[in-house]
Amino acid sequence: MKNIIKKVIISITVLTMIFGLTACGSRGASSETSSKNTLADSQAGNDQAATSESPDKESEAAGATEAVQTITTLKGDVTIPVEPKRIVVAFFQGDFLALGIKPVGTTFNDDAIFQEELGDVTVIDAWGLDPELVMSLKPDLIIWNNPDEYETLSKIAPTLIMDYYSMDYTQRLTFFGQITGKEEKAQELINAFTEKVAESKKKLSEAGKLDQTVILLENQQAGSLRAFGNDYGRGGELIYNELGFNAPERIITEVINAEGVSFIDISYEVLGEYSADYIFSDENIKELADNQVFNSLSAVREGRLIETNSGMFWFSDITSMNAQLEFIVDNILNH
Repeated sequence: MKNIIKKVIISITVLTMIFGLTACGSRGASSETSSKNTLADSQAGNDQAATSESPDKESEAAGATEAVQTITTLKGDVTIPVEPKRIVVAFFQGDFLALGIKPVGTTFNDDAIFQEELGDVTVIDAWGLDPELVMSLKPDLIIWNNPDEYETLSKIAPTLIMDYYSMDYTQRLTFFGQITGKEEKAQELINAFTEKVAESKKKLSEAGKLDQTVILLENQQAGSLRAFGNDYGRGGELIYNELGFNAPERIITEVINAEGVSFIDISYEVLGEYSADYIFSDENIKELADNQVFNSLSAVREGRLIETNSGMFWFSDITSMNAQLEFIVDNILNH
């Protein structure tokens, strides 16, 4: 990820003409900037002189350095602050919270593991964007998924359009860490989660569960169920990519191995062809309580239908994934 980030430092300095040089030599005072990247004075001892003869606050502000970085995105290179303070983010707010950054605006947080923590944060409709609402938040960085809204959002603040869902959690968290100056924290989170996954796999293996198949279903409309793969939330990244459970063969072929496909809709009549040892589904699955085809599935008959919290499992950020991992492991071990 580092090769897409190029640091650029823009320095605005006040040039001062110094007269009255003596025959004994010259003395130059340089104004230090508040940026991470400063111009070092080449003369020994000059730092002390600059400190003792520092200009007044107005002069320091005029000569301050503004640090920025250039990020390569789906919409080309975008220049953003090195340490953005007011961030609007779509869908991956849990990653920023884990990095210690509370966004000023997010897409919905309903039933998410971080709903309470973001209770006072402005919610932005990702499917009916209100530019004036975004502008009122005075963001200095916008993290967004939809390329069609780039022109609108980029007029408000620097906007990073990326296919965040195509990144695994390590790539995405590393990227967010780099653009916010939180690289070390990002790596700490990745290391801790990697260890947690390894411990979870050990428990599941010892219980003889890792050779079981799992399908992720949602009841979204009458007549069919939606089945998800390994890159669209609902726990797919964890269950398939991290823990290593297998999906039914048709899900592997039609979703996981199919380019550009994250989910498919399955009619009730052919549900049996997608049978799995475990079914994970949100609360809407209760609507199929009287459906004969659904009730004929072995996972339903034998009590291995696991009802999830839709809000928690909609997201695939590191905060949500930590909670999901515990839920998945506990429920599989107990069913």
